[in-house]
Amino acid sequence: MAEVVLPVLPLASTLRGHLQPLLHSVVQGFREATGVELVPETKDELATEPATVLLLLTGGTEEAALEVAEASAKPVVLLSHGRHNSLPAALETAARLQQLGRNVALVHLGSDWGVRLPALARAVALARNLRGKRLGVLGDPSPWLVASPPHTELLAQKLGMELRFYSLAEFLPRVPAQAKTVAEGPAQGVGDEERVMGARVQAALEEFVRDQGLSGVTVACFGLLGHGMTACWALARLADCGTPAGCEGDVPALLALILAQELTGGPGFLANPADVDLKRERIVLAHCTVPLTLTQGHTLRTHFESGIGLAVAGDVRPGPYTLVRLGGERLERGFFVEGTVLPERLGREDLCRTQVVFKMPKGAIEKMLENPLGNHHVLIPGHHRAVLAAFHRLFLAESP
Repeated sequence: MAEVVLPVLPLASTLRGHLQPLLHSVVQGFREATGVELVPETKDELATEPATVLLLLTGGTEEAALEVAEASAKPVVLLSHGRHNSLPAALETAARLQQLGRNVALVHLGSDWGVRLPALARAVALARNLRGKRLGVLGDPSPWLVASPPHTELLAQKLGMELRFYSLAEFLPRVPAQAKTVAEGPAQGVGDEERVMGARVQAALEEFVRDQGLSGVTVACFGLLGHGMTACWALARLADCGTPAGCEGDVPALLALILAQELTGGPGFLANPADVDLKRERIVLAHCTVPLTLTQGHTLRTHFESGIGLAVAGDVRPGPYTLVRLGGERLERGFFVEGTVLPERLGREDLCRTQVVFKMPKGAIEKMLENPLGNHHVLIPGHHRAVLAAFHRLFLAESP
C-alpha cells in the first residue's frame, strides 16, 4: 500500500485515444517510484482540495491545465512523465503559472526529482488538515514581538484557518478559587500555593478552549502576572492533551506548534534562542514551559523573569528534532533545520527554566543570525524539514 494518497486531475490531449492504460501505467509508476498513490478525481472533486494537482498524461494539455489552475488562487502541483510529450507540456505550463505569480511545483517521474513527491503529498495533506481550525489569542500579544504580527487575514486566505481574539477579562472569571488537582512533580522554590495556582489556570484554560471550540491557543501570559498567576504549567498540560498551546500571544509560533501536532501527533517545544556556540554549531533554547511528554522528567520552578508563580524546568529527551521558524510580513519566509538535541543539562540561573542544547548543521546558526525571522522557534521531534519546506513553498511563500 502506498504511504501517501494524493488526489489528482488527469489531463490529456483530445488527439489521444485509449488513455486508460496510459493512466494506469503512470499511476503505477509513481506508486512504485515514490510510494505515493495518485487518486484520479474530477474537476469538481479536486476543487475542494487545498492545492490543484494536475497529472499531465500527454502534450497539448497546457491550455486545459491553465484553465483549471486559474479557476482559483490555490498552489499548483504539476506531475509529468517521460512519454507522450508530458514533460514539455508541464514545463510550458509551469513557466506560465510562474509568470502569473502563482506558487507551482513540478515533479517528473523517472528522475531524482521525483523524490520530492512524498514531501509535497504530505504537505498537501497537512494543509488539508489545517482547514477549518479555529485559533485563539488570549490577551494582548507581548509588545516585544515586533516581528511577529497575528497575520489574521493571511491565515484565512492561504490556510483557511480562523483567528479569534479574546481579552484576559473574558478569561479571568473562569479561573476557579480551588482546583481538583495540583501541579505534580518535584519542586524547587515553590510550594502548595503555586501548585494549586497552576492547576487552577489549567482548569480554566481547558474549559475556555473547549467552550470556544479552539484547535490551538496562544496566551499573552505576561498579562497574568499582575493577577499573581502564570500559565506555564497550564500550557504544558494543554499541549500534552493534544491542543497546541503557545506563549505571549505569538501567532506564527502557534502555527508552528500546530504543524508539530499534525506532523507527529504530539507537541512541539516553543523556545527562545538564548545563546549560541558558533565554533561547535550549538544553540541554547530556553523557555519556562515545555510539554511533559517531550521530557524525561521535570522540576517545578518559579517563572524566570518575574520570580513568581509556577514554571516548568523540563529535561527534554535527546535525539533528532527539526527547528522551525515562520516569518516575514506575510509568513513568506521560513527556517527549517534538522539537528540533534544533546543530552547536556545546563542548569543556568540566568535563562528560562527549560534549557535545551541543540546541535545545528554547519552554517545554520550563521543563517539564523544574518537573516533572522524573529525570536520564538519551535522544536519538533523527528526529521520534518522536507515536508515543512514543501508546505511553506506551496502555501505560504511568495512566488518568485
